Amino acid sequence: MTCSNCGKEIKEGASYCLECGADIEAPVVLKEIKTKVAGGDDNSDGNESPQILDKFFDFSKYVKELGSNTSTLVALFGAILVYLSSFYSWMWIEQNGEKISSNLFELGGKNADIAFDEKILIVMAVLIMLSAIDMIAFSACSCIRPLVMFKDNYFVRALPIILTVFFFAIIMGNNDYSHYIESINIQEEAIVGVQNASSFSGGRGVGPIMLIVGQVLYGISIFLDYTKRNK
Repeated sequence: MTCSNCGKEIKEGASYCLECGADIEAPVVLKEIKTKVAGGDDNSDGNESPQILDKFFDFSKYVKELGSNTSTLVALFGAILVYLSSFYSWMWIEQNGEKISSNLFELGGKNADIAFDEKILIVMAVLIMLSAIDMIAFSACSCIRPLVMFKDNYFVRALPIILTVFFFAIIMGNNDYSHYIESINIQEEAIVGVQNASSFSGGRGVGPIMLIVGQVLYGISIFLDYTKRNK
């Protein structure tokens, strides 16, 4: 069976064209079943019509891709790291064995141990999380009907990386954040060689590292998918 919109071959069981996303009157395999069931009622169980979610997202196909397609699995891991990075430490201080830290949301608020009351940091945290969701969506675009058209558009699929790099730059360039890191470094240098000085250390936490590693993994997944499709 071929698609009436783009003319591409349609696999059995598909409810829409995987190439252009166009509707199909009924899944090919479903038409065959209907002809084989003698005296059967087409709507006897009320479940033959595709569910609303199934029209947009082929979950079973996505699960299969996770098991067979390395690029999809790498992209998922990368997106998870990016998503979780906002919830892990972006600033920490340890003095005399007592350690305190704050994630992006806490840094942007005013009630945490380390807080700057900078709402822009909270906004960046949310945008980073949304970009991570985009990473998952674009890595699974062949399984998501509205995104099928982007499966070979690697520039669009790379947009989450570009955006998260931009958000990361805004965070690193925030005056309060950068000045606090600088003051930590100055204080660490000041106590070096001073006898009986209280121990002190601090810096950026694991959050920025998770974000960078997640970006790299997602970029690798795009490269793997590109090389696989262009062999």
